[in-house]
Amino acid sequence: MATTQAAAPAAKKAPKAKSTSSIGIKDAIWVIVICAIIAFLNFFLNLGSASNFEGGDNTGTPLNVWGTIFKGGIIVPVIHTLLLTVLFMTIERVIALSKCIGKEKLATFVGKVKKNLKAKDFDAVLKNCDYQGGSVANVVRAAVMAYKDADATTGIKKEVKMARIQQAHEEAIAVEMPTLTMNLPIIATIVTVVPGSGTGRWR
Repeated sequence: MATTQAAAPAAKKAPKAKSTSSIGIKDAIWVIVICAIIAFLNFFLNLGSASNFEGGDNTGTPLNVWGTIFKGGIIVPVIHTLLLTVLFMTIERVIALSKCIGKEKLATFVGKVKKNLKAKDFDAVLKNCDYQGGSVANVVRAAVMAYKDADATTGIKKEVKMARIQQAHEEAIAVEMPTLTMNLPIIATIVTVVPGSGTGRWR
């Protein structure tokens, strides 16, 4: 009976990690479609404008650089689509990641957390996390809550408590990673395959 009661706390799971609200564009395919529409409209209506060619015909000799670019053919709007997609996704990622950091600078937030942890004021740490918001604060919150829960639990070994804290920390990171890495594979793929890039196949 005593053995069963002692083992029971060990089965308790670590506190569930708090998730950051979804930040960023999930359906990136629509971004590519919109960029493609813009690129093709620009190709046919702007670059292919009659005013850019002799005789008012886009099959003639180009009069300026825009007409010359139009003569590059259908690959031109494709390249423009990729360029617009990378630019748009880069801006989107910068905005999204800045929101994931939270309200204050990370150095300021981390400094407060260290000070409160040194004083063992865990409630203050949690309040700072609530105010800060973002991915880093959520990971810190999960670890602190797991520590408080493990510290308040008696009848289990120190190794079990450490395992709970580590589990909560890893789960929090796993929850936040999709938000942090969203759309990055698309940017990396485009940068890799576009003509003229450092590792592009068409170079």
